[in-house]
Amino acid sequence: MGRQRSPNRDKAFQIYNKYNGHITSKEIAKLLNENINNINNWRVQDKWSKKLNKIGAPFGNKNAVGNKGGGAPKGNVNSFKYGKYTKRIPFAVKNIMEELDIEDPIEKLWRSICLQEARIIYMQDIMHVKSKEDITKELKKTSYGDKMSSEEYEIQFAWDKEANLISTQSKALNILAKLIKQYDEMLHANWDTVTEEQKLRVERLKVQIQNPELKYRKEQDSMKLELEKERFEHTKAMDAMKVW
Repeated sequence: MGRQRSPNRDKAFQIYNKYNGHITSKEIAKLLNENINNINNWRVQDKWSKKLNKIGAPFGNKNAVGNKGGGAPKGNVNSFKYGKYTKRIPFAVKNIMEELDIEDPIEKLWRSICLQEARIIYMQDIMHVKSKEDITKELKKTSYGDKMSSEEYEIQFAWDKEANLISTQSKALNILAKLIKQYDEMLHANWDTVTEEQKLRVERLKVQIQNPELKYRKEQDSMKLELEKERFEHTKAMDAMKVW
């Protein structure tokens, strides 16, 4: 047996229609004493914006008194979103703007967290150093003379690439940690309106990020020592080959 349809679902759209779309999901949720995430879901699933046939409040509604056409007054910021300016925006971009406009800020932040974590994993795959013999040689500059030409190469040794990975990874992890902290703070600021799923997310993240952090730092310090040792041995070998 399917779950019964909430009576607030139709009431929410009636309020949205009454205000001609010029009302936020948060305001509707407050009027109905409903979870804001439910309002956002109904707004997308039922395609509220497409159901509005014209600008302005319904016939007989006093919100339209003194406002010819029922739309926002000239110069009102609503004219940017609903007025002539949207004609200059590509249809695909307008669709994205509409979806982002009704999206829960907490969900926006969660998407940023997922994206940042995915970038870290992808970065590790791209910048992975196979071994200490993993050396990259790239042509940096070519010079041409009357009788001969010369080429200048940039060489990256394994420890250089690994050091770059460690530095980049540390910065990326710090950004991720800040996003998670911001998410946690936003959750507690809106604790009565967030879903259980949103609450559980941050707890899982804390377990995944905070606990392995000490282990990661130890591995990072060990890796740095190994890189310094290899760099020292290489410099020592190169100095021995020099002719004084």
